[in-house]
Amino acid sequence: MRSIKLLIILIGCTGFVFGFSQLGGIMAEKWLPENTSFAEETMIATEEVSNHSKEEAAAKIDKAKSKWISNDTIYLEWTGELLPFPKDAFIYQIPETIDYAENGSVNGIKVELPIGKLLEQIEAITHSNDIFSSLDSELLKKDMEEVASQLKEGDHTFSLANYLTEESVTAEISTTAEISISGISSLKELTETFNNLELIIPGNASFSVNEWIRNEHTNLSDEAASIFGSLVYELIGPTNFLVSERHISNEMPIWAVEGYEVLVQKDKMDFVFNNPNPNDYKLNFNVSTSLISGELSGGPLSYEYAVAEVERKALAPKTIVQYSATLPSNGKNVKEQGRDGTYIQLIRTATDTEGNVVETTVYSEDFYAPIQRVEQHSLSQPTVVNNPIVTPPVNVGPPTNNNGTSGNTVTTPGAGNNNSSNTGSNANTNNNSATPGNNQTNTPGNAGSGNTTPSSGSNNESGGTNSGTTSPTNPGHGSSSGETGK
Repeated sequence: MRSIKLLIILIGCTGFVFGFSQLGGIMAEKWLPENTSFAEETMIATEEVSNHSKEEAAAKIDKAKSKWISNDTIYLEWTGELLPFPKDAFIYQIPETIDYAENGSVNGIKVELPIGKLLEQIEAITHSNDIFSSLDSELLKKDMEEVASQLKEGDHTFSLANYLTEESVTAEISTTAEISISGISSLKELTETFNNLELIIPGNASFSVNEWIRNEHTNLSDEAASIFGSLVYELIGPTNFLVSERHISNEMPIWAVEGYEVLVQKDKMDFVFNNPNPNDYKLNFNVSTSLISGELSGGPLSYEYAVAEVERKALAPKTIVQYSATLPSNGKNVKEQGRDGTYIQLIRTATDTEGNVVETTVYSEDFYAPIQRVEQHSLSQPTVVNNPIVTPPVNVGPPTNNNGTSGNTVTTPGAGNNNSSNTGSNANTNNNSATPGNNQTNTPGNAGSGNTTPSSGSNNESGGTNSGTTSPTNPGHGSSSGETGK
């Protein structure tokens, strides 16, 4: 019995001593933290402070904070534009962080971002303070403070579009366009492919017409693909989208809108553009019997964009005259009526909320060459010169052939020409050109007294062979032949 009492007393004393030592350690850690070190596996932000005193831990955290401020960048993003945020605007409370850090766990640094500084930077990138009514700036402030509290390495971007409230739908953009497709051969495939179609243009991504056609496993004709590309090109005009590849035809199609035509050919010519904004945009299409229409919608842009025509020139066709022996005397046949060419320039402007133009770029600068007018004339009768001056021939030189590529003046074969520099000789010059907008002149010499009669002449439409032959009727008058376009 006595031994049992002794055992109980011994156990009680042991428990008292053990409990007091544990409780004393806890009390000492709570009331006398300056005399203790942090426990194992204690982290503050990215720094481990295990077995460090408060002073050592504070110095280590301050050094890590200064390194983070100088090395990495926080960006605010709005409609593709980035603005570096001044990281020294964060107010760090390192002493309070040390005092309230929990041992054996990961702790963040106590930090505060003044709301006034944040709103100042938001206004700087959006160029307006109207956005504050539709922006959750408190949530943005909290998320930025979280990054600063953990001293997270690397660059960090905060897109303001992600903090817009649901009531801010009025800030979204919407553009529309349409193309007349009445009577075209690809109407059926346009209807089957694009009617009620919705496409998503991802943020910070490129879009290729040919690549989309391959991915969709559709076999669009080049005409249908070109109409699709042209419509999209017009839709993205009043945005900040960037075009990296575009082609146009030599002759503008009847369905195209001047300045917005796009030529797409499978595996040869593509239409590619880029969405520089972080948010996605939608393209919606509808097709009727006479129109294909589209709409682009998505998040707001930092500026208001508009495309306007600033210059247009109509380029009149020139006239190409061809001579044909098959036409009756004084006859004329219009082989090609010709058509005006066009030069058009469109400019894209970006305007801020105060109406100031902040950016001007050339959106398109298209040139379509005119289609030349082609006329076929009969071979004219030779001109008879009254009272000619007869001069014996001296030396008949070889015929001269001068080519030119501009102008439309045509001298009728057989017309006389007095060459003052060849007095006393027979001069025979044949000027031919077989290019569009050409000078075609056939002028036999006229220094002698005889008359010449053209016997034949031909000129093909594409500039292949052009020849004229004259036969002298009086002895001593030379003959010439010229051939061009070979």
